[in-house]
Amino acid sequence: MKIKQTILFCAITFLLAACSAKEERDDTQQGLYIMNHFSKIDTENLNGDWEFYWHELLSPDDFKRGDQPSPHLMKVPNPWSSYELDGERLPQQGYATYRLQMEFPQSEVGTAKALYIPEVSSAYKLWIDGEPKAVNGKVGKSTGLMNPQNIPRTIQFQVYDQKIELVMQVSNFYQWKAGIVDSILIGEPEVIAQYREKKLLFRSMIVMCLVVMGLYHVALFGLRRSELPLIFFGLVCLFVSIRAVRLDGILAFYTLPFLSWDWGKKLEYLGASLGILFFVLYTYTQFPKDMSWKIRNIIVATLASYGLFVILTPAIVFTNTMKLLQLLIVVILIYLIYVDMRALIKKRESSLLNAIANLLFFLAIMNDVLFYNHLIKTTELASVGLFFFLFTQSIIISRHYSKSFKHTEKLSRDLAKLNASLEQQVHERTIELRQMNRDLQTANQKLNEAHQSRSKWIRNIYHEIATPLTTIRAYTKGILDGVINSDRKFIQLVHEQSLYLSRMLNDLHDMTEIENREIAFNRKKVNVREYLRKIYDKYKIDIEKQGILFLYEESISEDDDLFVLIDKHRIEQVIVNFLKNAQKFIEHDGVIKLAVTKDESQQLVIKVKDNGAGINENEINLVFERFFRSRRHDDVENGSGLGLAIAKEIIDYHGGTIGATSKEGEGSCFYFKLPIVSTVSKTHGK
Repeated sequence: MKIKQTILFCAITFLLAACSAKEERDDTQQGLYIMNHFSKIDTENLNGDWEFYWHELLSPDDFKRGDQPSPHLMKVPNPWSSYELDGERLPQQGYATYRLQMEFPQSEVGTAKALYIPEVSSAYKLWIDGEPKAVNGKVGKSTGLMNPQNIPRTIQFQVYDQKIELVMQVSNFYQWKAGIVDSILIGEPEVIAQYREKKLLFRSMIVMCLVVMGLYHVALFGLRRSELPLIFFGLVCLFVSIRAVRLDGILAFYTLPFLSWDWGKKLEYLGASLGILFFVLYTYTQFPKDMSWKIRNIIVATLASYGLFVILTPAIVFTNTMKLLQLLIVVILIYLIYVDMRALIKKRESSLLNAIANLLFFLAIMNDVLFYNHLIKTTELASVGLFFFLFTQSIIISRHYSKSFKHTEKLSRDLAKLNASLEQQVHERTIELRQMNRDLQTANQKLNEAHQSRSKWIRNIYHEIATPLTTIRAYTKGILDGVINSDRKFIQLVHEQSLYLSRMLNDLHDMTEIENREIAFNRKKVNVREYLRKIYDKYKIDIEKQGILFLYEESISEDDDLFVLIDKHRIEQVIVNFLKNAQKFIEHDGVIKLAVTKDESQQLVIKVKDNGAGINENEINLVFERFFRSRRHDDVENGSGLGLAIAKEIIDYHGGTIGATSKEGEGSCFYFKLPIVSTVSKTHGK
């Protein structure tokens, strides 16, 4: 949490730095700068229209004599290559004279003022009120006659009169920028000095931090050669620090005084291109699964080729590729942000910090691209953005090593615990093996029981088939041998036995198909009251022909219609089985009742009650087993002993329950329960 708060604080500081850039106004008009209100605590810029003399190197004496040609007006700061003269854009290479007249209020006469002159491309000579005040490089009319130099200068002068003339000769034959490309500032000498010192101090701190971070990680790589992120990160810091030095001419002059202007410019461009190159390699080591190695190789080859191009060509050639380099860097950073987003989506380690830092760095680069192309008026932020990014990467690398160290410590502790508990683990494994052996024995026992049950079922089938077959075979043999007369009674008996066999085989077939779910149940939403009344009416006559009273009873509200989801034919099969069993076990003048009600769980309950002989309490739990028949009614006509077993399978398929209650000598009650799917009120329509 503290790390995230630190990152958030740095990000806010970075954004405030971007917002705190001094607003620049164009106060100079027609080559005249009028200072109505001169600030004592802040700087003022001399932006606006300056007199401009193309291909003229004029001195203050020329203006005194009136020998100067008619002036043009040039917007400052701006490279003269963006200016059109006589319908044609001025070339980058050439020379010119700038002139500005400054008008001070009377109260400022006799006071000292100062100018801060940043980079002027690529050499200049300055006069203030006719006195030569500064020379940067050597101004000339050709490449051989001039020497480039870019060192920001602070120039102090005395205001002797209300009007002060400023004349500057500028020449450029060495790079793409030409003329006054940055704002010239004016203010009190101490204010200008403070501005310069703050600018130099800020840049020095950035460079110092980058160099320290770079050398530290390069040294770490020397100790751990397998950690490629260390060397890539270190090189990013060092190359960016070189570019940061070159962005401030004073700092470059003090730290790299031995470098020529040409090689200083090369280092500036190499710092940008090679810094991005190692930046890409470093990102690849962080998220190799999210960055395409083909795109990585293309980027590396492109930037390396560009670096070689910078080394082999003069400044006037490679500086003209600045916009191409800016575009290339922006495209690469957009791709790296895409890589960070992929890593963030996949929740890679430290992907959130990387995404935030890369986004801010991208915004800083976009700011600089627009700023250096004079499209916005802010300040240079790339170094700050990159410093913020490198700061977050330092945190990420530190966290990585901290986690690695903690992981190593944890592994050591786990190994110690493992060694200490090895005997306990062996004991636990032994217990597990014993339990597995017992489970295997239990499974084997259940398999044997299943085998025995299957064998018993086969024996029951054999017994049930053998008995009627023996009867059929005996009677037919007797008839054929003449022992038994072939009258109708014996033929009828053989026919009944064959019908019994047919019914039993059909029941076995249905039982097998229902158990294996091979029968398709056609379930539909059915009104219970209408459905049961139809069944009652359908079987009432046949049952009462036997001298049995058949009743129907509803214990549900007349105002409600209950609906269930059933296969009507299969549920009817269950009810008919209950009715037939009741008929078999009831005496003449008995009563059978078909009843319907709801239980406390709001399930539908359908019952078939009789006042017959009843079932022994020892047999009541066996009535739904296959081939079970009551010992008191063991004749063949009682059926195959599969009817109730089939009924149980049908009710199970419908998600219901089936059961029976009985008291010997008083009768039995067979019932099943089904879930109610809806209730419709006749009164309210619901």
